[in-house]
Formats: sequence, structure tokens, C-alpha cells
Amino acid sequence: MTEVDGLHLAFRGLIAGLAAGWVWVAVACTGLLVAGSDPLAATGSLGNGTAGSGLISALAIAQVSAGGIGLVFAYFFGRYFTVRGTLAVAALAFALLCWLATAYVLDGSWLSLTRQAVLTVAALAYGAMLAGGVRTRPEVLRGPRAQPLGSPST
Repeated sequence: MTEVDGLHLAFRGLIAGLAAGWVWVAVACTGLLVAGSDPLAATGSLGNGTAGSGLISALAIAQVSAGGIGLVFAYFFGRYFTVRGTLAVAALAFALLCWLATAYVLDGSWLSLTRQAVLTVAALAYGAMLAGGVRTRPEVLRGPRAQPLGSPST
């Protein structure tokens, strides 16, 4: 058993990832609308071919992915960060790398430069939300909190 409560940390990562997934969807849809593109165009091939089932399938995929990314980040990486600032930078980098890997695996050649920029900003918003929701190492240690060094009178 380690000194870090991994289950608690993983749960917080899952919840933060799910919440951040909705932020990713909102930023992506808003950005694509502002850019003059149809944000729901890519969802038509999902589900049974109708617009409604495609949207529901896309939201389900986004939530499963977002929750999984949050859980993995918190459990495997979040346990090592003791300072909120470094955790925030790592979460932003992790979210950006996850988006770039997804675009590469799905052959992002169908993405225009505008769409790629909007979805990159959405990934950074996801990373910022993830950073705010994942706890740092001192917040998830097992047992009693360590006493600060120094004399009790000062």
C-alpha cells in the first residue's frame, strides 16, 4: 500500500474529466459556430445515421474519452505533483498531447486549419478544467497530516 490514496485520486480525476468533457464540447461547438462551420457535421455518420442519434453517440464518446483521460492523468501522473502550478502545466500538456494523438490516429487531414485551432483551444480548456479538479499529492495522502517543522511556539 502506498501513502497516496489512489482510489480517491482516480475518482477525483474521473469526475474532473467528465466535467471538463462538457467544457470541451461547449468550447468546440461555440468555436466552430463562430468560425462559420457546422459543429454537428461530423456526427452524422455516428449512431444509426440520423442527426439525433449521431449527436448522442458523439456526446457519449466525448464523455467516455474525457472521463478516461481524467482518470488516467490523476491516477498515474497527478500523484506526483505537490504544487498546483506544475500540476496545471502538466494537465494542459497532457490534454494537448491527447488531442494531437487523437487527431493523428484519426488521420486529421480532414481538419482544416480553423477546425484544428478551435479543437486545440477546446483541448486547452479541457486541460485547465482538469487541472482545477485534480488534487495535489498533499491533499490525498493517507493517515494524519504531517506537522510543519519548527517549534510549536512560533
